[in-house]
This record gives sequence, C-alpha cells and structure tokens, in this order.
Amino acid sequence: MEISLDEIRIPEPPAQVRWARRVLWMILLTVLLLMALCLLNISVDWNRVASGLQRNLTPLLRGFSRPSGAVFNLAVQRMFESFNMAVVGTTIGGILSFPLSFLAASNLLGSGRLAIPGKAFLAAIRTFPELLLGIIFVSSFGPGQLAGIMAVGINSIGFLGKVFADIIEGIDPGPSEALLATGASPLHVFRYAVIPQVLPEFLSTVLYRFEVNLRSSATLGLVGAGGVGVLLVQRIQFRRWEEISTILLVIVAFVIVVDTLSSFLRKKLV
Repeated sequence: MEISLDEIRIPEPPAQVRWARRVLWMILLTVLLLMALCLLNISVDWNRVASGLQRNLTPLLRGFSRPSGAVFNLAVQRMFESFNMAVVGTTIGGILSFPLSFLAASNLLGSGRLAIPGKAFLAAIRTFPELLLGIIFVSSFGPGQLAGIMAVGINSIGFLGKVFADIIEGIDPGPSEALLATGASPLHVFRYAVIPQVLPEFLSTVLYRFEVNLRSSATLGLVGAGGVGVLLVQRIQFRRWEEISTILLVIVAFVIVVDTLSSFLRKKLV
C-alpha cells in the first residue's frame, strides 16, 4: 500500500514548545536590536583606523618575515619569568579558593542563604581585572614579578572559587546520604563523599586557569608587573618591529606548548 506525502500529517508541537520558540526568537531579536543600537553609538574614525593599520600592522607583518635573533635569548628568559608568575599565582589562587568555594556552595551549608556572603565575596574579587590589580600592586610594591604574582593570584581566587562552588553544588548527593545513614560524621562525609567527586574537576579547572594566567602574566608586563610584557612594551615604544616579531613568536610558541600539555592532563583527570 502506497502512502502519498500529502496524507502524512506532522503533528503540531506542544504549546510549551511553541511558547519556548517564541521566547527564543524574542530574545534573539532583542539582542540583535541592542547590538545595532550599540554599533550606531560607536564613533569610529575609519581614516585613522586605516592609517594606523598601515603605520603599525604593515611593518609588523614585515618584521615576521625577518625576525631578529638578537633578542631571542632575552625573550625566552622573560617568558620563563611570566611562566613562574603564572605558576605561583595559580597555586596561590587554587589554595585560597579551595576553602572559600565550600563557604559559597549552598548545598553544603544547610541553607542557601548561608552561602550568600561567600558568593558575594568571590563576586567582589572577580570585579577587579588583572591589569587593574597589576597597576595597584606595581604602585604599592614597585615594578617586578611580585606585583604580577599578586595580581594573578587574587584574580584567580575569584574565578576558581566561583567555578569550584558550582562544581560542589552539582555533586551527586547519594554518597553523602548513604554515609549519613550509616552514622558517619560530617567530616567523614566530606572526606569520603564530597572530596572524591570534586577533586578531579578542581584539578582540571586549576590547569585551565593556569593557561589563562600564563597569557595574563605575559600582558601584565605592559603595566610594569614583570615578565615578557616589559620587554615587549619597550620594543613597541621604539618601533623595533623585527624584535617585536621575535618576542611575539616566543610567546605564541610557549603558550601553544603549555596549552597542549595542559589539555592532555585535563583530559586524563576528568
């Protein structure tokens, strides 16, 4: 028996699905409208943009064709300084954010209201970007790696604490309830039911944050917070494009190697 396509009737989607689609389209149109309004309010001098690209981008691209080897060793040395800043700053952020994340997790404090101060504290830390913290610490401690380490570490506390708290709130409550049913103490529940669930994702998140901090530590040198950024901004001021290209190539190669190793380790952990 043959059935024509005209006889096949596709059922109408449920009312909830139709309503969700309308809401989705309304949100999309609203976002596009806001974007259009923002673009209209941006004042851009396109002639200046074109002249600036011709004045800076063209010689930079030309510099990549013949990078300077005179600054290579110094660039590698300064890149290792940025690497050290990222390692120490990420370690500080990971250690300090560990206890704070449990204070910001609503499912471990009995009532979600008890976690509000912890969440607010972590949100306040995340308000300050690394560059602003770098400027503050450079003015306080003077230029150097210590200012960069402090900036990276404090900013990492806010980020890692927030992500750690989200991980804790998403754990399976079954193991905890099973241990409590056997008469286990809260400390044993925390040690044998909570920590085993969250620790692999904690370590994976710390590795991801280390990748971010490595890039941030390279740019913190622009405000005098040590690392390869100091070397880069000095060459930019004097328009030494061949040396600038060498420094950028060192940064890119270093970041690619670290990202590859970090991604491999994160896949093994999770």
